[in-house]
Amino acid sequence: MSRAPILQRALLVPALAALVSAAMYAGACGHDHDHGDTSSGTSSGPNLDDVIYEGGATDEALLALLAAAPKDEPSQGTVFDAPAEGATLAGDAAPELTFRVAGAAQWMAPRAAPALRFAGAAPGAGDSGAAGASLWAEVGALLGPVRAARAHGTPINGRAYFLVFSTAEREGLLRVFTTKLSYTPDAAAWEKLRAAGAPITASVINAVFENNRIVQGGGPFPGEPVSFSVAP
Repeated sequence: MSRAPILQRALLVPALAALVSAAMYAGACGHDHDHGDTSSGTSSGPNLDDVIYEGGATDEALLALLAAAPKDEPSQGTVFDAPAEGATLAGDAAPELTFRVAGAAQWMAPRAAPALRFAGAAPGAGDSGAAGASLWAEVGALLGPVRAARAHGTPINGRAYFLVFSTAEREGLLRVFTTKLSYTPDAAAWEKLRAAGAPITASVINAVFENNRIVQGGGPFPGEPVSFSVAP
């Protein structure tokens, strides 16, 4: 191999890495800006510090849900199976609250997008294609650790549910974001509901996600609330 291609390669890999890294950094800055500082009530974004996450739910998906306008489609909203409307629950043990999507038709979880293939990596590619694939592999190796450092967990692909418990005096007494169709409060959460000393309304809004983003026509869909009380 002549020295010219080696020199070109030595110059091209760092240049490509710098360009792609700059693009990723700019995107990450924009992403963080969209989140806002959720550590205080004076932030530009919602304060989600008290939200309980279950079933692999993520804060990125919840932010996307809260930023979208609800869609009035009763068949895609949820209804509670337990507790029953107006029920008084025993206060000694936390019950399992269950709900379901009202309509018979269910969304299928979106399939992951196929991996991008470079022409040079296709079977039967010539030496120039193999060199191109190798070049991109080197760039990926350089940027891989940076990309992983920005990850916020496995993105949601499918339906997720934002469950909110409120009283007449306090909206958002307890908030849960989950991919499950049930929720059993732990000891701390149950004590918060027991201490409310007033009828509690539970409501659910759900959406269908692909990589933490709401799919087209995927909600959010408000559900039917249920009211109950907890015995002392």
